Amino acid sequence: MPRKPTAPKVKKSTPAKKANVGGWNMTNYSTTRAQLYAPVAQDQRRDLSPRDRVEMMRRTRWGDRNSGMVRQILGDLTQYAIGDGIRPQSHCKNAKIYEQYFYDWSRKCDITNRFSFWQAQSILLRSAARDGDSFAIKVRNASGDAKLQLVEAHRVGNPLPPEKEPAGMHDGMLFGAYGELVGFNVFRSDGTSRQVLAQAMMQIVDMEYASGARGVPILAASWNDIQDEMEILALEKIGVKASSDVSLVLNKKEGVIDESMATELGAYAPSVGLGNLATQMGGKIVALDVGENLTSLQSNRPSPTFTGFLKAIQQDISRGILPYSFVTDSSGNTGPGLRLDIAKSDRTFQKWQNLIIEQLCVPTWGYILGDAIARGELPDDPEWNKVSWTTPKRVTVDAGREAANDRADMELGLISMSELYAQRGLDFRSEMAKRAEDMSFIVNLAKQTGIPVEMLYKPTNIQPGTLAPLAPTPYVDPEDDVSSPDALINQNEDPNEE
Repeated sequence: MPRKPTAPKVKKSTPAKKANVGGWNMTNYSTTRAQLYAPVAQDQRRDLSPRDRVEMMRRTRWGDRNSGMVRQILGDLTQYAIGDGIRPQSHCKNAKIYEQYFYDWSRKCDITNRFSFWQAQSILLRSAARDGDSFAIKVRNASGDAKLQLVEAHRVGNPLPPEKEPAGMHDGMLFGAYGELVGFNVFRSDGTSRQVLAQAMMQIVDMEYASGARGVPILAASWNDIQDEMEILALEKIGVKASSDVSLVLNKKEGVIDESMATELGAYAPSVGLGNLATQMGGKIVALDVGENLTSLQSNRPSPTFTGFLKAIQQDISRGILPYSFVTDSSGNTGPGLRLDIAKSDRTFQKWQNLIIEQLCVPTWGYILGDAIARGELPDDPEWNKVSWTTPKRVTVDAGREAANDRADMELGLISMSELYAQRGLDFRSEMAKRAEDMSFIVNLAKQTGIPVEMLYKPTNIQPGTLAPLAPTPYVDPEDDVSSPDALINQNEDPNEE
């Protein structure tokens, strides 16, 4: 019987791997790029371990001591954000009394009686930018006076063995069941620790993650560039010194250097005539053999290429912190570009000012004034906690133009006088009180001397012949003035007595 035809067997093909259907090229791996060994996306508390944070702090502190650019960045940030201090401006009926009390307290505000409140602001801001965060504790001294205790970042952390770590603590910060901050663990000098309630501790930190606990130094992303810049510059210095140390090169076509080479290079010719010529004409004469050539070595280090490369590294260091033209060199920047960099820097300073105000100044005002009111040292004003803070004068590159614009905006009602004074780092009410005293003095002086007030206040606006001179107040001798005590005494005396 004939066989039934059978269908040929077809091998099943292996299905092709599915490509990235989302089209996100950044998620694909390529042989032309290095693979990133980054951790999985998770909460910042898990991502930033205490060991990594302490290592960052160790390196940035070393950079603060040894790197000029690191010190420049931290110094500019502190200088322009704090300046001579962020000062309070109360908005209640007893404002002057409250401000004077806070000023007297702020002259020696810390528990060691070494720092003023303005120095404490600078120390805490610089520490927060360098280490990631800084702290101040509301404490009392031996006399029971309200003070602040400044605490650096390395003083806050998990308890050391044999002490047990409480549940819910991460890197020295204790969190509750709902994620609320409960307290801090602070190290003593002997290695033991104590817990401080969150209400008594003020943390100065620029937090970038909602899931974060401790801060990260502002130079953390730039540290590799900082270290490379310092090492490359140190090696180039060695090369420049080596090139500068060699000034002349002796080229020989053949032969070897014999023992008399030192004498030959000593610039004394074997001929007596040449020696006398050198003595008479000055300088030195070098006698060379046939085939020898003495040339001057010209060093090309550092080269323009190296200078540009070093500048590129420095620009990468300052990115995300302060503009390079503001920190290091503004000579290559144009007018509009320089104004833009100044505006960026000013926004950075304002951000840190707001952090200091909200995280340090406002709680400190409430602690000091509230304690004084509770003790009966100050009157209890219902609005004692209403306070604003005056920051230093803002950095600008067009002071004259901006001052004219501010005056025009104030005249049009676009900004208030208090806001204008605050932009210049001044207290509106204090300045108005000074102005009132000055004007009162001018008016009284004009009355005493018989000079029109305009001549003392605005003499440049007076046209010749427009003002008539005032009659000066006549001088009255106290002996002739019947209203004076001396005149009354003279009237009671007997005129016939000698």
